[in-house]
Amino acid sequence: TFLKAMIFSLAFVAEMHPDQVSKLVWDYFNKLSTNAKDAMEQLQKSELNQQLNNLFMEKCGEVSTQTDDLKKKLVSFAMELLCLLVQDSEKLKLQIQEELEELRLQLQPNAEQVSQKMNENVQALKQCLKPCTNELQNSLNENAEQLRQQLAPLSQQLEMALAPFACEFKDKVNQHVDKMRCQLTPYADQLQNKIDQHIAELQKTLIPFAKGAQEQLNRQIECLAFQMKKNVDQLRTKISDNTEDLKQKLTPFAEEMKGKLPKSSEELHQSLTKLNVQVDQQIEEFCKNMGTFEESFNKALVQHLEELKQKLGPPRECVVEGHLSLLEKELRDKVNSFFCTLKQTQEDILSFPKP
Repeated sequence: TFLKAMIFSLAFVAEMHPDQVSKLVWDYFNKLSTNAKDAMEQLQKSELNQQLNNLFMEKCGEVSTQTDDLKKKLVSFAMELLCLLVQDSEKLKLQIQEELEELRLQLQPNAEQVSQKMNENVQALKQCLKPCTNELQNSLNENAEQLRQQLAPLSQQLEMALAPFACEFKDKVNQHVDKMRCQLTPYADQLQNKIDQHIAELQKTLIPFAKGAQEQLNRQIECLAFQMKKNVDQLRTKISDNTEDLKQKLTPFAEEMKGKLPKSSEELHQSLTKLNVQVDQQIEEFCKNMGTFEESFNKALVQHLEELKQKLGPPRECVVEGHLSLLEKELRDKVNSFFCTLKQTQEDILSFPKP
């Protein structure tokens, strides 16, 4: 029926995340030749069309006339975006270079003060991040210890009943790892708020030095905000992926033991010891991976500020390619807008009275 088809179409749009489409297009764009003519030739032979189709089929296996039409619209839109990226890249690069030159000239009389303010801002960012990342690390350690405490007593129940133990072990893992994810994720939001405040303060600090070039400064600040937001999004993804990975690594242990019934008390003791060691190893690996990512996360944020300082300073032979971040931001904005329009269109059709 029409109603069922439209509801299914809405579900299809909801299942497809704009960031997935943006990433697919952006990753493919980065693989293309830097020469616009060569890139367009590569594009004509590209496999992006098939990659997008595969993504849509993965998200929505059942195909109807309505969803097939939506899929064609999305593929067509993505291919158009890729063409625009190729055409606009060099143009935007030249534009950003001209804007940066204007901004540098405006800042030049106060170059030392600007450099000092940027250095102060870098130090302030480090101080701003420290409490948040410390809290995240403390929460990570506390949750890891709680998980150990939840699972350790269960191993003693092996002597009584292996089958119920396996089920309870799996339930405890799922329950506590999900709880861990819920407790860690808000730290990403907290960091994003701190970063937004920090960027606003940086912009406020630099505006007095950029009279006559405020638009160019705003563009650079916008680029900085986008880069840092990407880092926070990566942190959210890392928390989600690592906790899910921990869950997948822990749950099979009990099932493995259930399938290998110990023949003696000594063998049982060895199995218990092995289980506890395996659990500890996986939890330690999880904590280590998260700790390493936190460190690289902080370094990346500071690096973005250092790159902005470099761009605002005297021209150098090697200039950071800031136009690429702006291109990627524009790509994501266009994809988000397209999805919002598509969803609204489907909802409008669904709500329109049928004769």
